[in-house]
Amino acid sequence: MSDRPLQRDDLVRDLRQRCAIRPGAILIVHASLKAIGRVEGGAATVVAALQEALTTSGTLLMPTFSHPTRDGVWRMADTPSRTGAVTEALRTGAGAVRSLHPTHSVTAWGARAGELTEGHERTSGLGVGSPFHRAVEAGADLLMIGCDLTSCSLVHVAEALVRAPYLGRVFYDGYERDLTAFDRAGRQRAFPPVDVPTDSAGFVVVQQALEKQRAIAHVGLGEAPCLRFTGRACLDAAVVLLRADPAALLCASPTCAVCIKARTIVRGG
Repeated sequence: MSDRPLQRDDLVRDLRQRCAIRPGAILIVHASLKAIGRVEGGAATVVAALQEALTTSGTLLMPTFSHPTRDGVWRMADTPSRTGAVTEALRTGAGAVRSLHPTHSVTAWGARAGELTEGHERTSGLGVGSPFHRAVEAGADLLMIGCDLTSCSLVHVAEALVRAPYLGRVFYDGYERDLTAFDRAGRQRAFPPVDVPTDSAGFVVVQQALEKQRAIAHVGLGEAPCLRFTGRACLDAAVVLLRADPAALLCASPTCAVCIKARTIVRGG
C-alpha cells in the first residue's frame, strides 16, 4: 500500500464506486476516522468527500451526541460532539444544521437538513419522530465506516416504536435530571429525562438478522471496512426482534449493569 495519505478525490471515488453513494441520497453515517487510515486534512476531508459524493441535492446526517455537563447546560452552537472527530467536523462545518436536544442531537447538511432536524425538542433523543427516524421514513441509507451495528443509534428508535419495557428508566448517571439547552439564538429550554437510550452492545443481533436477509453490503472507504444498508431494513429487523422478545437487544455480558437491570425489568422485576 502506498505511503501517500488518502486525498479527498480518493475518498470520493471510494464512496461512489465501492460504497455506491449516489447524488441526492439521504445518508446517515457513523464513522471511525482511525479506521479509514491516514487522510490528508483529517476528519474535515472525510466530511467534504461525503458531501461531494451526495452533492447539495443529497442530505448527510451524523450523531453529535453529548454527555450531560456538570451544570446540566447544553449549547447548540458550542457543546462539542462526543461521537468522534468526523461528526465534530460536520458539526463545525459550513452549512451544518444541528437539532435541539441536549444529549442526542443530530447534525445534518444538505437539501433536507433543516426539515429532518426540525422539532427534535418535541420528542425523545432517539424516539418516534426524531431526526434518524424521520430520515428513515424519507428513505435514508446508512453507512457504517469502520464500525458495526453496535454503534448504530437508529436501532434505539425500534425500542421506542415498540415501547420496550425498560424504556423510560434511566440507567446512566447525569441523565436522571432536567437539562437545559440553549439554541443558537440564546433561547433557553428545559429537557426532562424522556426515554433515555440504554446500552447498544447487544445490537449485533440486528446485524446478524440483516446478514441472514442478505440486506447488508460489505464495502470499503480507504482502509476501513464499511457496512451499507437501508434504514428501513435495519429498523424493521430490530422491531421484529423486539416483538418476539422484548429483551432481544440487550447484551449478555455478565458485567453490563445496564442490560442486567433492563432484563430484570423485562422479566417483571
